[in-house]
Amino acid sequence: MPPLGPPYAEPPDRPPVPQFPPGPPEQWPTPPPTLPGPAPPVAPTRWIDDPKHRTVVWGAVVIVFAIIVGGLLGASVARDRPELTAAPSTTSDPSSATSSDDSESESDRGTTTTTEPESLEEVVLEIQEFVERERGLQFEEPVDVTLAGEDDFNAQLLEDFDEMQTSLVEGQQVLSALGLIPSDFDLIEEERALLSIGVVGFYDPETKELVVKGTEITPFVRTVLAHELTHALDDQWFDLDRPELDNPDDESSFGFLALVEGNARRVEDAYLASLSTDEQIEAIEEEERLLFEHPEIFDLPPVLLTLLQAPYEEGPPLVDDLLDTGGQSRLDGSFAAPPLTSEQVFDPELYVAGEGAVAVPAPAADGEAAHVGVLGALVLREMLFDSLPSSAQVQRAIAGWGGDSYVTWIDSAGNACLRDTFVGDTPGDTLELVQAITEWGADHDAVVDAPTDGPATFTVCAE
Repeated sequence: MPPLGPPYAEPPDRPPVPQFPPGPPEQWPTPPPTLPGPAPPVAPTRWIDDPKHRTVVWGAVVIVFAIIVGGLLGASVARDRPELTAAPSTTSDPSSATSSDDSESESDRGTTTTTEPESLEEVVLEIQEFVERERGLQFEEPVDVTLAGEDDFNAQLLEDFDEMQTSLVEGQQVLSALGLIPSDFDLIEEERALLSIGVVGFYDPETKELVVKGTEITPFVRTVLAHELTHALDDQWFDLDRPELDNPDDESSFGFLALVEGNARRVEDAYLASLSTDEQIEAIEEEERLLFEHPEIFDLPPVLLTLLQAPYEEGPPLVDDLLDTGGQSRLDGSFAAPPLTSEQVFDPELYVAGEGAVAVPAPAADGEAAHVGVLGALVLREMLFDSLPSSAQVQRAIAGWGGDSYVTWIDSAGNACLRDTFVGDTPGDTLELVQAITEWGADHDAVVDAPTDGPATFTVCAE
């Protein structure tokens, strides 16, 4: 696919956006900032350790979910919130100030606490003002916001589901060939059910509609609105409708997704922290209740839930790094040239430096080729975690990823097969990847071909 360019012609009153090409080696127009040395490798959050996730958006390269294929942004289910933070009262309306007699009971209330019922329009206006302050941008036009009952919400959500099926078929072939889901797992039907169960709100950058599931304006609905309104604001400035990312053969869709969702989650978390402690607890309890009303989600293969949460878990640190190293102009500029690989998302220093993927030719199939693509650091990481006992070993191997390219096909027995050609950043990194994949391959009947120089290849079929 062609490289992404600036998505808009910028009028003079917009904040300046850096002008730079979207890919390596000269991604930034100024010398890369000096970043702190990399932290010691930390194992990614695994489903077994973190049984609550908030995402229902496929972020993996091999599975392009509703945010890209359906044009929907910002769906959520429950996720861990390790602590509650009640912000000091900073209300801008003098009439809402409490008397001294009530100061003790009101001391932990944030900017969004209300004592009287509010209309949807009033709540949206209030949250829009919060999002503008937190994001540093202003809405250019009103956002079409709707609360919908479950049936109406699901009907709108699944309207374009059929458009996802090509990507889901590819995802099923890749993940089953790697042994990450059972070969008879029906990803399409599970995906349809998961959308209906888990999505509680979305913003459609094509139609500009924002829809939240619910009929009452609860604290949880408010947090969802904060997340979705951030998408709407970013869309008004940076055009989030990018059909070229519907199903690319690289990781550009995941890089964009991590940036967009990381920014929205950052604002959402700030909004949650602005609520009173009681409202924070109420929001979290409602979110968890919605998840645990459907225990069948816990029967899904662990890798699916890990991939589901990846943009939301990996995106916020990326956004924080951009803000810390270059401020809002760098964050805004990143919407014109988003990360292109999951490795750049994992390590923002590589993104800032413009270190992209090494071009690797797609290998040949042993039959009629079905799909080609890139596993990337994200899927390779989950693949290796499936067999390697040491997370440190996995992290070391993934840290040296340079690039890869796969092809899938269906063999004579009807099994999905995959062949991936990969290379490290250096010959030593390639060797470390070969060693890790060979150890993984012993559990999956994979064949690894590692020449003394150049890229290596592994081949595996679903059992």
